[in-house]
Amino acid sequence: MKVRAIRRGDASAIATMMEEFDRHFAAMEGRRRRILKRSAARADLERAGFGRRGFVTGLIAEDAEDACGYLLYHFGFNANVRRGTLVISDLFVRAKWRRHKVGLALMRHARRIALERGCARMDWTVWNMNPPAIAFYLSFGAKPVDDEIVMGLNIAR
Repeated sequence: MKVRAIRRGDASAIATMMEEFDRHFAAMEGRRRRILKRSAARADLERAGFGRRGFVTGLIAEDAEDACGYLLYHFGFNANVRRGTLVISDLFVRAKWRRHKVGLALMRHARRIALERGCARMDWTVWNMNPPAIAFYLSFGAKPVDDEIVMGLNIAR
């Protein structure tokens, strides 16, 4: 298995995994919900753009030609420590690749990128209904941030 930077040609594989991720969330919720459509996800990824000025930056893990998982990220600035932060927006490992250290490889690769860019932190959110993911992040050395509340504001349709 290898981890590399994503590129435009990966949009289809990532969109497929995004749909699988959405189905995984729906199963954890135990209720029906509208599932992200692969074609819409691919179009959104391609529209958001890849590369230097695009919004889509990330890593993909592959075994031969099989996509095992992905990690999407962006950079921010943490005013408290006055250094950069690598912010993970999405991490997904396909069911058949879980417990094969794919997530660990993606996180380690992201950590190397963050250190190379001079970041002091990596930040992400994890769904509180996902104990396996929480356990994984704790095993990686992450700590919950108890003194902050994640806020969001939808500004576009």
